[in-house]
Amino acid sequence: MSYDEQDAAIDEMYEQIGRELYPDHKAQAISEFTAERLRSFYIANPRVMRPAVDALQEGKRLNEAKHYAAAVVFFVTAIELLLKATVLKPVVHGLIHNEGLANIVVQHALGQTGFDRYENLLAQLFSELAGMELKSIVRVGAKKKLLSECADLQKLRNQIIHQGATSGSEEAKLGLEISVAVYELIVAPMLFKLGLTVIEEGEIQPREF
Repeated sequence: MSYDEQDAAIDEMYEQIGRELYPDHKAQAISEFTAERLRSFYIANPRVMRPAVDALQEGKRLNEAKHYAAAVVFFVTAIELLLKATVLKPVVHGLIHNEGLANIVVQHALGQTGFDRYENLLAQLFSELAGMELKSIVRVGAKKKLLSECADLQKLRNQIIHQGATSGSEEAKLGLEISVAVYELIVAPMLFKLGLTVIEEGEIQPREF
């Protein structure tokens, strides 16, 4: 997808917010964002991951019905919701203490089709909480980094939606595997480090020690 004036304006908005909140160094944002604050958000919003779970389940149903292109669309939607709604949204609410402003930023963030713009923030958060390098994660048997696979799948999704491209069973199977890997290798380890677990329908709860 092309980068237009609206994208540039949104990027500038994020940069301005960052400069105003943390004029000295952006890394300060992460250091001030405690794990306890993030954990509190999930406890207060236990169903924040439900849309991602619903999208993943719909993708599975479409795949079983051999509607492979549609399945890819929903698998990519699940990936984006896992990374943005499940991880980015709590971070934004934690960094921006004004509820109204936080909601505006989240709305713009979730309205964007890509997640690469927030990759560095996600990577640093994941490193702080899970002690792992997000950008180095690779699925078992895969040759590319997981985030690179996500980006490739996202391009296919965009071609399906905007250019009428098609996909077969292999692409749909790959979409399922990647979306599940995003949960298992990124989201779940972070929640575990926060002392949380996921039960039925993606509901997040404190885990028993």
